[in-house]
Formats: sequence, structure tokens, C-alpha cells
Amino acid sequence: MKRVLAVLLALAFWPAMATAQAQVFTFAFDAPPAALTETVMTVVEGTTEVRLTFGGDCTLGGTAAGGARRFESYIRQHGFAYPFANLAALLQADDLSLVNLEGVLSARRLARVKKTFNFKGLPAYAAILQEGGVECVTLANNHALDYGAAGFRDTVQALEAAGIAYVDDHYVTVLQKDGVRVGFTASGLRINRKRFAAQAAALRELGCTVLVHVMHTGDEYAAYLTRAQRDTARYLADQGVQLVVGHHPHVVQGLEKLGSTMVAYSLGNLVFGGNTDPADQDAMLLGATFRFLDGVPTGSQVTLWPLTISGSPRMNDYQPALVSGDAAQRVMEKVQATSGFSLAPYRDGIGAVQAVSDLR
Repeated sequence: MKRVLAVLLALAFWPAMATAQAQVFTFAFDAPPAALTETVMTVVEGTTEVRLTFGGDCTLGGTAAGGARRFESYIRQHGFAYPFANLAALLQADDLSLVNLEGVLSARRLARVKKTFNFKGLPAYAAILQEGGVECVTLANNHALDYGAAGFRDTVQALEAAGIAYVDDHYVTVLQKDGVRVGFTASGLRINRKRFAAQAAALRELGCTVLVHVMHTGDEYAAYLTRAQRDTARYLADQGVQLVVGHHPHVVQGLEKLGSTMVAYSLGNLVFGGNTDPADQDAMLLGATFRFLDGVPTGSQVTLWPLTISGSPRMNDYQPALVSGDAAQRVMEKVQATSGFSLAPYRDGIGAVQAVSDLR
């Protein structure tokens, strides 16, 4: 298990068996912590490798109509470690894992925003992320405000209490390892380009030589890419973002290379309490490795890990698992259908490794 230390909004994580200390800081982009501003001129020497893992939509709870009660019964029976147990080998072995937290964590009776689906779970469910090796979530999505500003505040409080970093339209996160810094930004259905430009500039001033953006856009359950997805990805590539990771469609979608930028348009669902019987259980994890020499990025690769969001084909048991053989090939074919290049093949135990580029 990864040990976690939380100090105010600066979160520091020490992965087990890691050779270097990795620290994670969450803050409003225009109010960076002194721990970053006072060390920005530190000389970085030697080689460093930063390993990241990304997962798709996670709803830790469900709707008040019944999904939340069913999810609660599974957690009460199996414990907080249950949902991510099958993915622990990947999520515990990296420097940071990030998923989309789609819904509210609150124990209060709050007024629901008028919409088709409102997702909510208990604040204690932040421990599911902690137990599963997930250190960071994005809250830039269309369900973070399902119970208004009060629900959002409760969610942030639950995350901070569990030592989970977060990123959204207003807050950014920085991962620091061996002096190397990677900056994380996020956007919802529409990106605010002026705000993003300010965030990117602030992160670069703090010494972030790699930027990762998580976007929540596209059409739900679509086997195609929307203009908004493509336009957002191209804009981010033009702004020098090295990796763009998407979700919201609830199904897997393709990869695209835009210069030295890799885009993964949709990872699908993951631990998804929002649907008790999903029609499409295929999804994937995305691993990303960035290599640095003397603090300068020199290259990267991403790895696709096909998975099913449920161990039961008949109902959602809220415990995703990696798949292999024909099931993995089926997921890869779905990803290839909307990819902008021929994907490297999936190999059992290795994943589908895609070289990105020489970043120098």
C-alpha cells in the first residue's frame, strides 16, 4: 500500500518499493504553495521516469432511486478495497493514478439539481480510492454539482480527509519526483481556453516540463468522435500539452497522435455505481511513462490495458478486472475503430504499448 501524508492542500505520497519520493500538490493555479515556488530554480540532474495510470468514469454511489443502495450493500459486504482489488498490480506500482470521480460524496440530505441522473455516495467512500491506489481524481464533469455547491464542498472535504488530490476547472495538481514536475489540468464539457492558458503558464513557471490534461467531453455511448473532442484535443496539442486523456462517452474510443501529443479520447467506465446493468462493459486503463534527462523530457509511451467493468456479465458487481485473449482483442478493435493510426497489438501480460515520440 502507498503511504499518504496530507498537509493542507499539498499532498505527498510515497509509493511502496519506489526508489524516489513522489510528492503531489493540489492548489488554485494562481496561489501555488511555497514548497513549489521556493524550489523552482533547483537544478535537476540524472535520469528520471514518471509512471502514471488513468482510469475512466467512477461513480462511488448511484442514484437515490436504488443504485446508491445497491452499491452501498456491496461495499458494506466486501469492504473499501473491493472495487479496485483486481487492478491493484497496476494502480499500486505507479507514481500517480487518476480517475474521473463522477458524482458527489456527502452524508447530508441535500437538494438535487433538476436533471435525469443525480449520483451520490457516502464521504467514507473516498477510502475506496485510497485503498485502491488512486491518488488523484478529476472533478471537472457534469455530475460534480449534482447536489449543488454544498455537495461539491462535501466531496472536496471527503477527498482531502482521505489524502486524495483533485483537479478541475479551477484547481491544478503537480506531481514532483526527483525534482521533475508534471502538471495536471482538467476541463468539463467545454474548455475555458483563457483559463487553461493561464493555468498552463502558471504550471510552466513552476517548472512543469510536461503537462497532462483530462477532458470530459463527447457524446454518451457514441461510436464516433465529436467535433468538440477533436477541437479540444487540437487546441491542447497546439498549447504544448503532451498527453490528453478523455472520458464521458462511457465507452472506449480511439487514440490519436497530434505531433508529439498523444490523445486518448475515452477510457469508458471503471467503478461505475451509476448503472446497475450496463449494456457495454468494455473499458480500459491507460498507462503513461515519461522519461527525463536532467529535468528535460526525452520520450514517452502509453500502454492500453483492456478491462471489463464487472466480473459478472449479467449485472454490475462494481469490480473491474483486466481481460485477456479474445475479450482484450474485442476492446482493442473498438479502440482502433476511432483511432488515427494503427495501434500496436495487445499482448497478454504486457498490454498494448504505443510509442509516442522523442520529445526533445
